[in-house]
Amino acid sequence: MYQTQWATMHHLAEQNSAAAQDLDVAITQLADECECQHSQMAEIHSLLAHLPNIMAQLHSMLATIGSMRGLFEEVEGGLLTLQDLDEELTLQEQILDLRLSLALAREKHTHSLNSLNNELKASHQTKMIVLEHKKENERKEREKVFSEKFSEDIKNYKEQGHIKKRIPSAEEEAGLKLEEVDLEQDSSELDDFLNEPA
Repeated sequence: MYQTQWATMHHLAEQNSAAAQDLDVAITQLADECECQHSQMAEIHSLLAHLPNIMAQLHSMLATIGSMRGLFEEVEGGLLTLQDLDEELTLQEQILDLRLSLALAREKHTHSLNSLNNELKASHQTKMIVLEHKKENERKEREKVFSEKFSEDIKNYKEQGHIKKRIPSAEEEAGLKLEEVDLEQDSSELDDFLNEPA
């Protein structure tokens, strides 16, 4: 009987020891879990303590983003304006180049006209000089023919008492204009004839 009780007590003691070990393990796990949760709560508390600062920084960042958006819009507008100015400057440069080309072409055309005008004037003057020389030679030739015919008429009149009628040549038909007669030529033969006694 005593042995049976002892065996029962020993068995119960072993069960209690095993239960105590299990309980110790459970308590240890619970303590670890509580410690972990405590650490997490402390971290959450710390984060919550910094939350206003984080929110303030977030609002500041949002405001900065809004300001940057406005700056981006201004920059975009400035780029569009700059593009318009660049196109306008390019157009003005093209207009200036065109005006310069037109001015050069006009100057070249004017120079060509002046050169042609000078050439025409020089050619005209040369032709006029040649024509004047030709007219002068023709006038002198007609004066010579007229003088010879006149001398012949005077000679015939002296010898025969009359002037022989003749058919005028083409040059005589053309006649000698009064303004073409040189009044300063030698008139001694005419003077001698007029001064002879009748």
